[in-house]
Amino acid sequence: MALLRWAAVISSRRSRRTAALSLAVLLVAVPAACSNDDDNAVDETIVATTSTTIPTLIAGDGQLVIGALLPLSNTLLGEPMANAVETAVDRMNAAGGVLGERVRLVVADEGSSTATAAASIQTLLSRDVDAIIGPASSLVALSTLDEIVTAGKVVCSPTASALALDGFPDEDLFFRTVPSDSLQARAIAGAADQTGSQRVTIVFVDDAYGRPLADSVEASLANEAIVVVERVPVSVADDDLSDEARYVADSDTQVLVLLADGESGTRFLEALDDVDTSELSTIVVNDAFRNPSSPQRIQALDEILRAKIVGLAPQAESSDAAAPFDPPGPYATNAYDCANLIALSAVLAGSDAPRDIARQLSQASVNGSACTTFEDCVNAIEAGRLIDYNGPSGVTDLLARTGDPSRAVFDRFTFNETGRDVLQRTVIVGS
Repeated sequence: MALLRWAAVISSRRSRRTAALSLAVLLVAVPAACSNDDDNAVDETIVATTSTTIPTLIAGDGQLVIGALLPLSNTLLGEPMANAVETAVDRMNAAGGVLGERVRLVVADEGSSTATAAASIQTLLSRDVDAIIGPASSLVALSTLDEIVTAGKVVCSPTASALALDGFPDEDLFFRTVPSDSLQARAIAGAADQTGSQRVTIVFVDDAYGRPLADSVEASLANEAIVVVERVPVSVADDDLSDEARYVADSDTQVLVLLADGESGTRFLEALDDVDTSELSTIVVNDAFRNPSSPQRIQALDEILRAKIVGLAPQAESSDAAAPFDPPGPYATNAYDCANLIALSAVLAGSDAPRDIARQLSQASVNGSACTTFEDCVNAIEAGRLIDYNGPSGVTDLLARTGDPSRAVFDRFTFNETGRDVLQRTVIVGS
């Protein structure tokens, strides 16, 4: 997702990545949620290793071992997701575990770079994990997924939403509980269509994230009675976007779709603030604008311009502050769902072998008896029923063909006078 998308750079998607990985890696176990006794979900705290040997892929050994690769130092996003995974494993083990054994959890720090993440993945593989929850970053996923898939492990990312992952050659081992940006593109196109306007200009960051998202939005708009007047690329390295802003203002566009990271997008809005935008009725922005790092810059925009901004972002947590999801925190439910779907798939398969789990993972989320907890779902399986796992958000349907959500809830947000985002309503996209 763009909120966690530090970049989305793609080299050859068909070639296997063979670059050597860093040897030294620091892996940190998430603090136990409940106590420090033997029932803790985190079974290993790995301080350092110099192993570069990836173990030979083997069949299941009867104990499910889940690895979590998440940005632990990111208190806003990484910490809630890591806590959610630990909570899920605690609850599995309290309910009797999987295949008659405790589920073992090994947590690794994704860090803030592909080098750190790649080294952490290497060490997770050396610990014989059956599945990995993560990576969180789309960049890390694109850069390291080949390594994990080659080792034959199941992967479930709670936040890597890049369009480039839609068709990644993953040997049916990669799944996501966050919607692909292709669904976000449909949500954005729907918001543009609801304005009643017929002329749209798409401004997008000219990189491996912005270009495919702009293509997807344009393709979605083609299904509506809307004409894309212009496509205007902007460079993240360009400090002066006044020419592009003036070009948009001088066109006959009625709706602007702005697809960018938070910094570049805010700079473009500031450039628009210096020109006449009276012809623009609406500015639709993507999820990177939510929770702005510099709300004072949004606050400083002319209130008329600010009032025209509408954003769409995947639902990260409960829209009702008085009734938060369990577990709470941004994207915590996505990580929690990954853990439960992996474990339930092992129960359905009667095996902890990664490929056996992968064959069941999408099926565990659709077309069966609805269940919302690991224990209830296991009881349904033991009663001979198919299951339809619905996590805390209530929307957990994965497509068998792609391993991605078939539908998702998006938050439609605006900005208040302080420059902070405000939830307007939720929108369900997909089928």
